[in-house]
Amino acid sequence: MKSPFKKGWNDMKQVIVVDDNELSVEGICKNIDWSRFGAKVCATCTNANDVLDVIGAVEADLIISDICMPQMSGLEMARVILKNKPHMKIIFISAYDDFKYAKEAIRLGICDYVEKPVDYAYLSEVIDKVLQQSQEEKRLLEQLQQSRPALLQKCFNDLINSSPDYAEFQLVDQAKYVDLDLSAEEYLCAVIRIDNSIEIKSTFGIERYHVLMMSLMNDLDHTLSRDHICYCSNQGSHIIVILGNRQQQLHYIRMIYEQLSRFNKKHETSPLSMTIGIGDIVSSIWSISVSYQQAKHALEYKFIFGEGHIFSIRDIKSNHPSPIFFTDGSEEALVRLISQKDIAGMKQFTDDLAVQWAQHYYDKNGIAAYIYSLLARLTRYLYDTGIDHLQIRNMITDIFADFDQFQTSEQICSRLYDIFVESCQILQQSVETHHHQIAERVIHYIEHHYMNIDLSLNDISSSVNVSPSYLGAVFKKAKGQNISDLITTVRINKAQELLSHTNLKMMEISEKIGYSNQYYFSACFKKKMGVTPTEYRLNVMNTKL
Repeated sequence: MKSPFKKGWNDMKQVIVVDDNELSVEGICKNIDWSRFGAKVCATCTNANDVLDVIGAVEADLIISDICMPQMSGLEMARVILKNKPHMKIIFISAYDDFKYAKEAIRLGICDYVEKPVDYAYLSEVIDKVLQQSQEEKRLLEQLQQSRPALLQKCFNDLINSSPDYAEFQLVDQAKYVDLDLSAEEYLCAVIRIDNSIEIKSTFGIERYHVLMMSLMNDLDHTLSRDHICYCSNQGSHIIVILGNRQQQLHYIRMIYEQLSRFNKKHETSPLSMTIGIGDIVSSIWSISVSYQQAKHALEYKFIFGEGHIFSIRDIKSNHPSPIFFTDGSEEALVRLISQKDIAGMKQFTDDLAVQWAQHYYDKNGIAAYIYSLLARLTRYLYDTGIDHLQIRNMITDIFADFDQFQTSEQICSRLYDIFVESCQILQQSVETHHHQIAERVIHYIEHHYMNIDLSLNDISSSVNVSPSYLGAVFKKAKGQNISDLITTVRINKAQELLSHTNLKMMEISEKIGYSNQYYFSACFKKKMGVTPTEYRLNVMNTKL
């Protein structure tokens, strides 16, 4: 292994060349005009282990490596490097027989590969493309780092507005990226409402208002972060506070209540007047939306007791037996059952409602409030999914019109079950129609853009305005095949036409159907058709004779 350049070369793009054949290494080093790319070969290695040592000492931009090497293959080396340096760019040099390894490399996220014997002109083009991509990613990474506060704010908003199940499975990586502390034994949410925000903005101006809010939040963080994991978020006229209890302790809510009371008293002379609502404890940060909703509900009691007070949901629950606010997750459970088309689950859900109402001694007015909350959530869910069905609206209207005529809770539950089943069936019809329409738009887009070398799932998903992961699942379900398979099929079908009716060279055909590398095109064609493009053209010519 030749020693890497020292830090004086950091203004240049750093390249490491790896091959157990020293002649191959020398060929790459000497036959590429590195100055053209503003790059230097900072190290050459003959085995993967040496590369791992070099990577620790050099901030390399690109590794050019053989795939098949003794001791540790290029693929194994790439896995190790990408685990710690996910933005590292790697170009593999592979023999034609190593094509299956090249495909695995592509799945790993390797930038590109070049077949042996090396075409140095082509390799130069690949290096140029990859280094430009590396520079662009560095620029985007810098932008991402600069937007970190906005990402933290988005994560915060997603947490308080997501169901516990969604948050736990969808927001983990996002929370880790912005360094949210997930180690607390328990969490709760408090909401501070600035009661006179409109008046302050009108009197002092928006800039002064925000300065006052920032000062208030800094003091709040200073007050609470000594004893708790503390995150504060400015939501205009509200400050939302997520608090984590580092060590399980009794009377945690009472402790927070007292601290916020002292904080509120301290700021009595501030231009900003506050009312504070405190939610209940939840076992993990993924359930913080439950505590957040409780804190917002607690705030509503200012209309009864006046502004400037602190209201805890526990105090409200212990003194108010009616089901004005539900914390058992019934609304989200219902939406989940309908979205999953779980008819048996919906029957069990409605049967359980009657038992629950009996256990909590709900009167008829209490049951009406409960049902109103459930159906309002159902209506919002259907609206969010683009469904505004007259029959469902009429069924919901009828259940309240007939409410006084119901004699038992079982009768009410039976009517609810009919609404839920009808909603499920309408939703399924709508989803299937929508999925079919999306799939047809994907096919149309691919048939008109297959020749684009850079055609990707992101391009296709943008054209139909859905996320790539969702689009892949929808298309697979609607058409029974993956989008990537369809792209290959369309391209190979077009290649057959060009091979049969034109004298174009293989490289020209490859480019016309969206492949930048004719060897990769040949491999894909053979995998699909069982013969190489050349053999296919000869067979067509012989058939015509």
